[in-house]
Amino acid sequence: MGVDIESGSPETPERARYSVAVVDQDLRLVLKAQGVSLAGVVRLCWERRPNVIAVDNVFELAPGGSAEGLAKFLSLLPPGTQLIQVTATEEGFVDIREAAKRAGLDVGGQKPSSAKTAFIAAAIAARGGGQRVGFSREKTYIFVTRGRGVHSGGWSQSRYQRRVRASVKIAAEKVKEKLEQANLDYDVYYRASEGGIESATFIVYAPRERLIGLVRPHRGVDYTIRVETRYEGELAFGNDKGSLNMRPVIVGIDAGMTTGLAVLDFEGKVLHLGSYKEVDRGEILSVISKLGRPALVATDVKDPPDLVKKLAAQLGAQLYLPDYDLLVAEKEDLSSRAVEGSELRPRTPHERDALAAAYRAYLDFKSKLSQVESYLSSMDIDVDIDEVKADVIKGLTIAEAVERQIERLMSAASAGQAQGPQPERREQPKECDTSKYELLEAQKVALEKQVQELRAGLDNAERELEELRKRLKVELLRDPEVAKLKAEAEKAKALLADALKRSEALEAQLEDLRGALALLRSGEFLVARRLSELKVQELRRSEAAFGELTANEIVVIDGWAQFEQEAVDKLAKANVAVVVLADVSSPLANALRSRGIPTLQASKYRVIEAGGLTLVEARVLKDAEAERSKLRSRASDYLLERLLKEYRLSRSMTSRSKDVNEANRG
Repeated sequence: MGVDIESGSPETPERARYSVAVVDQDLRLVLKAQGVSLAGVVRLCWERRPNVIAVDNVFELAPGGSAEGLAKFLSLLPPGTQLIQVTATEEGFVDIREAAKRAGLDVGGQKPSSAKTAFIAAAIAARGGGQRVGFSREKTYIFVTRGRGVHSGGWSQSRYQRRVRASVKIAAEKVKEKLEQANLDYDVYYRASEGGIESATFIVYAPRERLIGLVRPHRGVDYTIRVETRYEGELAFGNDKGSLNMRPVIVGIDAGMTTGLAVLDFEGKVLHLGSYKEVDRGEILSVISKLGRPALVATDVKDPPDLVKKLAAQLGAQLYLPDYDLLVAEKEDLSSRAVEGSELRPRTPHERDALAAAYRAYLDFKSKLSQVESYLSSMDIDVDIDEVKADVIKGLTIAEAVERQIERLMSAASAGQAQGPQPERREQPKECDTSKYELLEAQKVALEKQVQELRAGLDNAERELEELRKRLKVELLRDPEVAKLKAEAEKAKALLADALKRSEALEAQLEDLRGALALLRSGEFLVARRLSELKVQELRRSEAAFGELTANEIVVIDGWAQFEQEAVDKLAKANVAVVVLADVSSPLANALRSRGIPTLQASKYRVIEAGGLTLVEARVLKDAEAERSKLRSRASDYLLERLLKEYRLSRSMTSRSKDVNEANRG
């Protein structure tokens, strides 16, 4: 969509009239309109949803002719619609006829009319000409508030209020869930009330296009959802979003087959954690560019891989390297400190190492960044504090960084006055308003003087501080006590790392014990004694760890191929309740049953290891009692059969003796 202010129209955009031309990619005219108000231009944008609004001077669309007005106009556009100034190039601003010529369009030498200018602007943009216009900071606000306030009949006032607040709370929670699922960086502010919340305001650090399909505007009885884009900071020209200034960030990289990536802001807040397998620099840059502009790229080793070096060079960021390769325990400590108060957690060692590197870099610069905040707070000057911090990280002094920001502000102000060959667009050229220029010049002189004074004072203070540091370092190096303390510190660091490992192991064991206790409380499981094999030596080891064998114990034996009869006798003597085996037809099972010990098949029961304990389903005791009854019955049958055999043998021998005696008498 090409737009141009009509000749002779009032100069204020609020009252001006515009010519509008909409073309397709083949430069065919789809829509032509004249005498359209600024509100009408916005309406047509929502009706047609163009990819681009093309103009020769963006300030023709800015209410009040200011950057603030332009930001307001941009916030009214549909998601995905960009604003392009076709007369803006990388070298500067050109006449629209020159811009058309560069785009391969023949528009003649005469000054085009307003309607033709709108068409030319649309055609230039369709061919990729011009520069996108935006601001250094783009935020999307999501407002979740109460609805229209229609009172439902029959409801008491308090019950109705509670229902509405609960509805607002539920809607806000759904918005929060959607943002977190999309891994979007945001802040949220609640206005709490009884039974729920009155309203919620989400500040999402992403363009509105990223929210399409995630959060939709809603206007209902109980709650409303409103989505609004706000542009802040400096006016910027660029063909894509990546060319616009974004907030500076600290990036941690752990390069390898799997690359770990961590991104922090200048407050130490974790914005992103991720690990990517066989990723290239282009993909890493794509991820980082959505979060900010890297001022510092950090790694956890003193000799970084080529990927890290090239990435820092490509991003124009300072490369931060530690003096030595960070120890695992140190990285564990740094990463855990970095995520305090954050919902993000490193899921892999690669994410942990990247996060530790970024947080170590943040800690090293934290003092300097605090000095920047104190310095700017004392000056009460309106400059971008994050940009000052980024310049300080790159090696500038605080005074030099502040001066650079002042120069950028003055350049932006000058650019705002010369956004294109505007005088040619008027029927009667307008004289330059020198009062604004003189005011800016006066402000510039005053600021330059103030900066020079502050810079001189700061330079003196920094020289004195550096001298004191050198003297202190020399004194410390001479002191043997310092060397002793350093050695003790290294020893303490090693002890701390060992203690952290033991603590983690104990915490894991404690968690297992909690789980075992829960199972025991449920009554579905019982504690059992577990043996690798049934031998006397293994029994002694078990008794040393868990106490002597007692009656009614449950014993689980893993190995059944070899055993010692002495160990079998010991189980029988202790009168254990049951032995759970993998094979109840093995020689070991027969030996146990011969001593009256029930044996059960292990595969029929759940056997769990938790916190160093072995747990078996409680029903094993009931089954063991049934097995013991069978053993007793078999033993009784065997004994009765044996007695019967002995009786029969005795009768047989008595009968034979009688026959012999009778034969002797005869």
